[in-house]
Amino acid sequence: MVSGFLRRTVELLAEEQRPIPEGWLASTPSLPAVWSLNGIWLESPMPYEDAVALCQRHRRGSYDQLFVSERAGGEALEPAFRAAGWRVQVEVHSILGGEPDREVDSSAVVVPSSEESLVLIERWVSEDRALALSRDSVAQLVEANRRTWHVRNARPFGVRGPDGELVGTTVLFSDGQVAQVEDVYVAPEARGQGHGRAMVSAAALAGQADHGLTFISADDNDWPKQLYAKLGFKPAFRSWSFHREL
Repeated sequence: MVSGFLRRTVELLAEEQRPIPEGWLASTPSLPAVWSLNGIWLESPMPYEDAVALCQRHRRGSYDQLFVSERAGGEALEPAFRAAGWRVQVEVHSILGGEPDREVDSSAVVVPSSEESLVLIERWVSEDRALALSRDSVAQLVEANRRTWHVRNARPFGVRGPDGELVGTTVLFSDGQVAQVEDVYVAPEARGQGHGRAMVSAAALAGQADHGLTFISADDNDWPKQLYAKLGFKPAFRSWSFHREL
């Protein structure tokens, strides 16, 4: 159900999607900087050389982008892609299935407007040194978020600072049956105060109340996955993305 939800999100947003023998691909010419809307999804295992050839065969822009599930052999492909200099990201997808490790005070969590939350997300992607995005790329990512929030019935959550400005945000996506907690961000000056824990907990409870399944995705090599585990999310599977600029 999680994989289906993630795929359906891309299908709803991409300007073109079509099956290929090895899986399926998506293309969104209006948002070329948004990798998730311009790539190939591999659905069955293949050798590294064949995977690279697949990217070359369906290349349409200035980069190659390949998404590989656990079932399709992402872990086996990872060493070869890393050795070849590709950018590798591993995500762990966790399902809400347990209780938090302690009581969470979510009394400070508010429901901001979508536009207010998107302003904070724009700051997030603009200041992320690892991304090092151009102004145009930032604008495209924000626009992709705006479109996603529209098609996925987004319900934003946030926390305000002492001056009333939004300093933290997350969002709950829904298709009526499955819910996804996504876009968790706290501004640097407001970190260390439990805002992330409070927002994710509030969003997770809302998802749990109205949906049969609630999940969250996180970088498998970063600390937030540990926080989500403490809030009752249990790892279900991983996925890989391989990216190369041309």
